[in-house]
Amino acid sequence: MPTAQNPPADTDEHDDFMKVAAAAKDIGCGERWLRDGINHGGFPHDRYGKSIWLSRQQRAEIRRMHRQTAQWRRPARRPRKPASTPARSAA
Repeated sequence: MPTAQNPPADTDEHDDFMKVAAAAKDIGCGERWLRDGINHGGFPHDRYGKSIWLSRQQRAEIRRMHRQTAQWRRPARRPRKPASTPARSAA
């Protein structure tokens, strides 16, 4: 059982950290979008001074947070225009 003195074996203290630019390429998003998500959207990250670092687990969590499953939808049908009636002549 993991305790404070005995952490679980699967957590590595230095596991594949990347800066924002490299992490954005790895995730497949824009650097600005990632920075905005970190600063305003609550994305998981680590800060060391002014540098922002993202671990492998944090990048995977960001991917899971914003995964969009494919959904096929039939396009909405446009309503038909009412048939125009010809003007009647008063005879």
